[in-house]
Amino acid sequence: METGADNPAIDAIFASWDKPGSPGCALAVARNGDLVYSRGYGYANLDYDIPVTPQTVFDVASVTKQFVAAVANILAQDGTVSLDDGVRQWLPELPEYASPITLRHLIHHTGGLRDYLNLFPLAGSHDYYAVSREQLLAMMSRQRAPVFAPGERYEYSNTGYMLLAHALERAAGKSLGELAHERIFEPLGMDGSLMYENREVIIPRRATGYHQDDDGNLRVVHNYDFEIAGDGQLYTTVEDLLRWDDYLHGADKPAIHQSMLTEGTLNNGEPIEYAHGITLGEYRGLRTVGHGGHSWGFLTELRRYVEPGLSIAVSCNAEYGDPGELARRVADHYLADQLGPEEGDDEEDDADDEDEDSPAAPSLSSAELAAFAGSFFSAELDATYRFAAGDEGLTLRVEQQPALEVQPVAEDEFRVEFESRGWAASPARLKFDRDASGAVAGFSLSSGSERGLVFERRPGLEVR
Repeated sequence: METGADNPAIDAIFASWDKPGSPGCALAVARNGDLVYSRGYGYANLDYDIPVTPQTVFDVASVTKQFVAAVANILAQDGTVSLDDGVRQWLPELPEYASPITLRHLIHHTGGLRDYLNLFPLAGSHDYYAVSREQLLAMMSRQRAPVFAPGERYEYSNTGYMLLAHALERAAGKSLGELAHERIFEPLGMDGSLMYENREVIIPRRATGYHQDDDGNLRVVHNYDFEIAGDGQLYTTVEDLLRWDDYLHGADKPAIHQSMLTEGTLNNGEPIEYAHGITLGEYRGLRTVGHGGHSWGFLTELRRYVEPGLSIAVSCNAEYGDPGELARRVADHYLADQLGPEEGDDEEDDADDEDEDSPAAPSLSSAELAAFAGSFFSAELDATYRFAAGDEGLTLRVEQQPALEVQPVAEDEFRVEFESRGWAASPARLKFDRDASGAVAGFSLSSGSERGLVFERRPGLEVR
């Protein structure tokens, strides 16, 4: 289905997707709530050659966060919760840290919690692992301390929104899906929208997610097992996204509008350019609000250009797409007479200075590597790492996963890359420590934003 007259200039932006045998994208554009163009390009399902349409249902990943924040604000207005409640008020299983983490910290990504999408792969979970609310809560209950004190800095956290959703469910006595349906989807006529909470549910018009290997071969990467909503797992259409966008930002503002657009601040008063699941930005002189999403096989961009009232939603079922760039090119077309000059690329070189200045990696003999062989346990991950030394070097097995090569980078420090086809942990740095006799006693692991995960040697555990 197409809405509005044909627009060859817009269709040309999506030309690379609009061909046989290709995953695709759906586009919807509205001005002040009125839909001016919507169209699908490419295929929602390559097994049966089902084309993408504006009514195709996509996993919109982190765009979900503003809907979870909206539920939190609705419940706060009802008096069911306060956004300044400590999260332990609703999830007492979590540790009691020196400074309490509030629901507001979770909304603004300032809680300092480690990201579960990094922790579970580090604990040996396989690709497309299924995580339950109970598993997630158990993982976070084992963390000895936050990465930083709540409110000290902004660091994007999927864990925060998962715990926020769980807290809201306990407070309201209903699932997040039920709350979103009753308070948002049904009243707004978002008939193609649901929170994905049951892998067995039939979802009409659902797209399949795809990625491609280094040779360009397509493969299915949709994670059907991931069935708890919070940081993601909203399944919806581009037209439904614009129904929501017009409700929140349109002429008749809802009661939650002001709080949803309230920018977070750090303890020192510094603003973070992030409101309630909504990024506050600017593009070529125009103020924008919105969010992007990236999940297994799916990418989405929802962006509103505030003063012109132009809203754009783009969803793609290919992990190698760039809906943010597509949406910007669509905005360039519709707002050509209102945009400022194109911004130059003044970004600094992102080269890793640490590697640039690091000394040459040490070369260790088999005898020296043998000091690191053995089993080490992390209570925070509830996982055992088993190291073996041989003529080929040091290798690591995490639980039942295949062995990984471990590279020395400095004295008592090693680097290991965790391989995964789905979400993957960043390369990890292992820093070993020794006891008074000089024997290796344990190590700390840092990977991406996750720092200082503690492992202790466990004598007697078999190395295999």
